[in-house]
Amino acid sequence: MANKQFKCPCCGGSLQFDDKSQNIVCPYCDSQFTPESLKDYTDELASQPQEDTSWDESMVQAYTNEEKKGIKIYSCDSCGGEIIVDETTSSTCCPYCGNNVLVSKELAGDLKPNYVIPFKNDREVVKENLKKFFKKKPLLPSSFSKENVIEEIKPLYVPFWLFDADVSGTVEFKGETTKRWSDSYYDYKETKVYSILRGGNIAFDHVPVDGSKKMEDQLMESIEPYDFNEAVEFNAAYLAGYAADRYDVDKETTFDRATVRFRDGTVQAFRRDVSGYDNVSVTNTNLQFNNTNAAYALYPVWILNTKWKDKSFRFAVNGQTGKIAGNLPVSVGKAFGFWFLFFFIFLAVIGGIFGGILFANSGEISGLLIGLGIGAVFGIIFATIIVLAMRRKNKNVKFEYGASNYVRDNSFGINYRKSIYLYSRVSKTRRAQNK
Repeated sequence: MANKQFKCPCCGGSLQFDDKSQNIVCPYCDSQFTPESLKDYTDELASQPQEDTSWDESMVQAYTNEEKKGIKIYSCDSCGGEIIVDETTSSTCCPYCGNNVLVSKELAGDLKPNYVIPFKNDREVVKENLKKFFKKKPLLPSSFSKENVIEEIKPLYVPFWLFDADVSGTVEFKGETTKRWSDSYYDYKETKVYSILRGGNIAFDHVPVDGSKKMEDQLMESIEPYDFNEAVEFNAAYLAGYAADRYDVDKETTFDRATVRFRDGTVQAFRRDVSGYDNVSVTNTNLQFNNTNAAYALYPVWILNTKWKDKSFRFAVNGQTGKIAGNLPVSVGKAFGFWFLFFFIFLAVIGGIFGGILFANSGEISGLLIGLGIGAVFGIIFATIIVLAMRRKNKNVKFEYGASNYVRDNSFGINYRKSIYLYSRVSKTRRAQNK
């Protein structure tokens, strides 16, 4: 009979039995487990059902021949972008590169959207919102926010896959508690490690995944959420005066991204139920997706492409809510200017306070110098923190990990809680005065 391999709960390495300590040890991370605690752990995991994250895509259908008569597709010779418009559109330009030379061709096997959220904000409102967006960034170069930067802004229906699922299962966390004490010679630190299991249910509705290769996933997720309550059944009439990006991301890729968002959303929800530990990290998930559904929709986005100092910048505006996303350049001169401003403010205030106190107590100029040195240290630290925070305001494009904006009302519940003690380790450091 083949030897059974046990994996370390901490690092995943193969465990070995140590005949000296009579414990199970990991040669990779040096963790040790008693046979009893490891048995409790492996028995618990073995009792959980296998993970299942399959999707039902039966709702998705292709255009009928009758529907194709009201729609035509343009392909851009310059950048390769493809957009769908209604048959009354006589001319248009590429929303990605601005090229006016577009080649018309027929729809061939394209999927028909199930839903569409119509545009709510017009061009002038979006332009005003963009101006406000630029003004709230103190490190933005002054030349970037001039009027000609936002002259060209185009509406575009972006294709999204929408996913629903009832998620159940367990999430395993590693929890650590730390205890410290000292004696005459050493400082001690004891760390106890636990396997924490949480089981329960949560449901998500209409979680979007970008279906266009031309649109950056991070940019699209940065303008979420969308309110699906305002979605309507697709009708080609909604394309009148607008263009729609052609779906070109394979379904398997969107399924993978949806699974990641559902898993992260579930982990985040279950993590909020874990308390009483100094450190908590995720080690494993075992989830089952039920009542899954995948649909196809068009969501409204205003797109702005611009160049500044030979660099391209793209901004997106949620055509339903007006939320704006886009990474902005940072003025090095302004960053240094603000840094020195905050540095001297902290130097003067903190250095003056400490210097005054030390000078008053000692009556020597060295006290004042020490106080200024303390103020300089605080000035460097706080000025750097503030400028980095200001810089982050210019970089608001990020993945929307999880799906907390799309949790179905009253669907979340924890029905299983268990904590399994794994092992403890004690380290000691000789106290400085006894070296």
